Amino acid sequence: MVTYLRSIVALVVLSPLAVNAATCDYIVDNEWNSGFVATIRITNTGSSAINGWQVGWQYTDGSTRTNSWNASVTGSNPYTASNLSWNSTIQPGQSVSFGMQGSKGTANTPAPVPPVTGAVCNGGGSSSSSSSSSSSSSSSSSSSSSSSSSSSSSSSSSSSSSSSSSSSSSSSSSSSSSSSSSSSSSTGGANGVDNPFAGINQNYYVNPDWAANAAARPGGSAIANVSSAVWMDRIGALTDGIGLRGHLDNAVAAGNELIMLVVYDLPNRDCAALASNGELRIAEDGFNRYKTEYIDPYYNILADPAYANLRIVLIIEVDSLPNLVTNLNEPDCAEANGPGGYRDGIAYALDKFAALPNTYAYVDIAHSGWLGWSSNFGPAVTLIGNVVAGTAGGWSTIAGFVSNSANYTPVQEPFLPDPSLIVGGNPIRSSDFYEWNDYFEELSFDQDWRDAMIARGAPTTIGMLIDTGRNGWGGPGRPTAVSTSTVLDTYVNQSRIDRRFHRGNWCNQPGGVGFKPWPDPFPGIDAFVWVKPQGESDGISDPNFPIDPNDPNKQHDPMCDPAAPNRYNPAVTTGALANAPHAGRWFPEAFDILLANAYPPATDPAGPPPPPPPPPSDCAGLDPLNPIVLAAAGVEALVEFRCEAPIHVSMAGPASVVDVNNDGAAFNVALQFNNGTSGTASGYFTSVTAGGATGFTISRNADAQSVLVKYRAQQ
Repeated sequence: MVTYLRSIVALVVLSPLAVNAATCDYIVDNEWNSGFVATIRITNTGSSAINGWQVGWQYTDGSTRTNSWNASVTGSNPYTASNLSWNSTIQPGQSVSFGMQGSKGTANTPAPVPPVTGAVCNGGGSSSSSSSSSSSSSSSSSSSSSSSSSSSSSSSSSSSSSSSSSSSSSSSSSSSSSSSSSSSSSTGGANGVDNPFAGINQNYYVNPDWAANAAARPGGSAIANVSSAVWMDRIGALTDGIGLRGHLDNAVAAGNELIMLVVYDLPNRDCAALASNGELRIAEDGFNRYKTEYIDPYYNILADPAYANLRIVLIIEVDSLPNLVTNLNEPDCAEANGPGGYRDGIAYALDKFAALPNTYAYVDIAHSGWLGWSSNFGPAVTLIGNVVAGTAGGWSTIAGFVSNSANYTPVQEPFLPDPSLIVGGNPIRSSDFYEWNDYFEELSFDQDWRDAMIARGAPTTIGMLIDTGRNGWGGPGRPTAVSTSTVLDTYVNQSRIDRRFHRGNWCNQPGGVGFKPWPDPFPGIDAFVWVKPQGESDGISDPNFPIDPNDPNKQHDPMCDPAAPNRYNPAVTTGALANAPHAGRWFPEAFDILLANAYPPATDPAGPPPPPPPPPSDCAGLDPLNPIVLAAAGVEALVEFRCEAPIHVSMAGPASVVDVNNDGAAFNVALQFNNGTSGTASGYFTSVTAGGATGFTISRNADAQSVLVKYRAQQ
């Protein structure tokens, strides 16, 4: 049985006269027997921008912070967090958040909810209170470390929050989902609804053509009734077969409340690849044709009053704007960066569709394996943010952003939560597979992307979608525990669930069906969705390919050839599946593989994601009743941090100093002595004053998988 609790706490404002008026909330996002994940959110309730912020908090139950993100955190309880360069400014009505993972002072007790203090918190003080309850639920299938199956547990939590100030204003809110992403108010979207996927009991449209193909495959009925996007990838698609209107009519007839459509026909489309080359060319009046022959008819069909009660989600131009960040060396991309290109086309589409109150546009932002490097992330936020803000309707033209469309990057890497962890003398993000990328997964990438966009002016109501159609990565190759290797690449390769040969491999990979569509799976995430239907090809594998009669512009991309080397690293192959047809064509062999590798199992019902696996619990010194013993002064012992919890160390006599030495890599650790003093140690060798203490706990702030400790006797 898996249970977890989520508490939302709003803090009592003590000083409404502060120039930087803000509420500072401590939110427990998730917890397990020995640890927790929490968020601190700072919301500007004043009338002027906050430029730079710093907050603090302290645990009084022995709990400790073991990791954090989106802020610079110092101290070893109390802790102090300050802004990074990109989230230093908080506009009125907006908020920034940063997160942390921690270890509980006492196992199997509720996670702590400490007050958050700081000058930004309405003048320097705040107090907190919470009232929350959790209902447990049994998972539909069991989970164990020795099995590749996992439960998709269904849990619900309820929480209440209130805040007040000397002005006697108050507000309250409640949530019944396991985690909520944003408030219920909205600056745009159908009928004032913030998250179109929420509150309608997953009553989403299922494409009957895809459903028939899926149901005809062995075991395919497990997902044949699950919603996925309908792609309008050329002008003819609007009317061919049942066409766009036929799908909308079907949705209305079935009583569906939401349909998801892909807008995908920009001139010079797929400018850095070949498999999905489009029909329009900028040099051949493509921009005007895009407007008059594609977007305008698209809009006119959606505007039919018969569809006014449908929530229509629009996925806007997959992979397009990211190409302008990284691939301007390609002539087609360079041309798409100019007049009549991607910026102009997307701006026109956003403004056009925004006139319909029941449409929700989500702009594609590729995935963490593309834009995750800091050299790409910042420029991408600027470029894509400028496109949205530069439309006539500004930020009201979008509901948010969508990542991982038609890709395979996992939602989370459960055994690699910290890219900065040191193994073999280097951070794991420097491994061959991650190539110094700051992000291993979509969840942290998306949450940071959302925060960055809010920091540059987007409303706090924007949400994120993650395409989970093919990123499950189950099957017999899925790891069940973190590696114990001390060799960097071995550690990463044995721990990662993403089994691609290279993160740049995008064509027909043997991934696995992922989480079924579900609203509000994590804070800031509007929904898991299936943008790319399983079994639809990414591109033709045969270099000597026949022409696609419906879309003759599609070509063979070598990244779809199983025998070809990877374009970015010739030392590995593409990993593409053989015998693939043209992009978008039915590829039954791929469907079968994705279904077999589903994680959670395809037969599991849709539901919220299960909590992350707890860290290991077999480290020496984890139990305070069985500490690591330093039998004499000068005797050195190894301390491991892989359990992500304080390690207890006992010394044979009073110590004047504890020496912390590296075990092959730099470290950053916190020491709490049993005489009440504390200290931090970082670098390669540091001495910490012990003041006669006879024991201490040591925990990892950042870096290092282990350290060596010894003490000097007090004279």
